Amino acid sequence: KEVIPEWLLLLKGVIDCPDLPLNVSRSFLQNDGSVKKVSEHISKKVADKLNSLYKSERENYEKYWEDINPFIKFGCMRDDKFYSRVKDILIFKSTNGGYTQLKDYLNRNSGKHKNKVFYISDEKQQAQYIRLFKENDLEALYLDSVIDSHFINFLEMKETDTKFLSIDADISEALKDKEISTKEDKKLEKDLENLFKECLDKKDLKIKVEALKTSDIPAIILQSEQSKRMQEMSRYFGNSISDFHAEETLVLNRKNGLIAKLGELKENKDKKQDVDLICRHIYDLAVMNHKPLGPEQMAEFVKRSNKLLSRLAELES
Repeated sequence: KEVIPEWLLLLKGVIDCPDLPLNVSRSFLQNDGSVKKVSEHISKKVADKLNSLYKSERENYEKYWEDINPFIKFGCMRDDKFYSRVKDILIFKSTNGGYTQLKDYLNRNSGKHKNKVFYISDEKQQAQYIRLFKENDLEALYLDSVIDSHFINFLEMKETDTKFLSIDADISEALKDKEISTKEDKKLEKDLENLFKECLDKKDLKIKVEALKTSDIPAIILQSEQSKRMQEMSRYFGNSISDFHAEETLVLNRKNGLIAKLGELKENKDKKQDVDLICRHIYDLAVMNHKPLGPEQMAEFVKRSNKLLSRLAELES
C-alpha cells in the first residue's frame, strides 16, 4: 500500500522500477522518496487513462462507471491532485436519463433552482418525490452509493457556491403553484395547521400548508438536509449520537380535494371522529412514502384502515 494509493488497491499489474532494490522493508518503503514518486505517478496514469476513456470511449466509460465510481470518489477525497485531474470527468446518473456532469446539471437548472443540486439517495423509498420531479419537468441526480453521503460533503467544500439537497428535504419553488393567496386561503391554511397539530399531537413535527401544482397528493413529509446528514453520521458512528431527533415537516397540499374537504368538516362536531381518523391516516400515508412505519405504527395503520373501510361500507349501504 506504500507503492499503490489505498484507493487503487483493486489495480493489478507490474511495476517496472529500477530505482527500488529487490529486498525492501516496510520502513524503507515508507521513507524512500522514489516510492512516493511511484505512488504519485500511478495516480496520475490512472487519471490520464480515465480522461482518455471519457473522451474517446464515452459509452464504455459510462458502462464502467457504476463499478468504478466509488474508487474514483474515494480517490478524489484522499488526493487533491487526483481530484483536480478528474473533476471534469465526474459524471452522475440523472432522472432525465443517462449521465451528466455537475456543471451541465447546474446550467440546465439555473432558472429553476440556482446553485442547488437535488439528489436521490434511495430510489425506492423516494419514488413519490421522484415522480413529483418528473411530472414537473425537474431533474435530480442519483447519489445512492455508500460513499456518496461523504462525497456530497466533499463536493460542497470544493464547490462552495453549490448546495446539495435531498429530493425529500425541500420543496423546489418549481413544484409550487404561483397563484396569489387570498385572505380565505391564509385562514384555511392556519385552520388546517391547527387541526393537524391537535389530531396528531406531535410536538416535534412541523406542519405547513402549500399549494402544489399537482392535486393528487394530499401530503408529503420533508426531512431537513441538516437532519438527514446528522442521521447518516449517527448511523456511521453506530447510533452513538444520543438524543438525536429527525427534524421533519408535514406539508399539506391545499389543492388536494381531501385536504380541502377537511377544512370544511373541521367545525362539524358530528364528524370530529372521522376528521381525526382521516388526519392521522394522511400523516401515516405521507410517512410511508418517506420511510417504513414502525411495528406499532403499522399495526395502528392497519386497524385504522379497517375502521375507515367499515365506515365507507356503512355509508354506501
